Amino acid sequence: MKRGFEDYSARGPRHRAELMAACRWADGSSAAVLVANVSYQGCEIRSNRAFEQGETIWLALPGRGKIKAQVRWVRERSAGVKFLTGESAKDERRARLGV
Repeated sequence: MKRGFEDYSARGPRHRAELMAACRWADGSSAAVLVANVSYQGCEIRSNRAFEQGETIWLALPGRGKIKAQVRWVRERSAGVKFLTGESAKDERRARLGV
């Protein structure tokens, strides 16, 4: 699927972090993850469990509650996720299509 220029958004500044969070997958399973490189749009997460690009997960972040996120890239046991806030129809469409 090709994306148009209007589908891209500038990546905001990232901040190094090392905090533990809970991650829940669509199948109902959950595991602890390490959260790193946080921005307003997303973060990097690391876990012993494998991630799949395009899947939707829920992150329970300390002091922030549960946040829906989509896995955008995967490298070994790390993944980059984009927070899906529900404010953008394009984000929801991408989550359904897995892109």
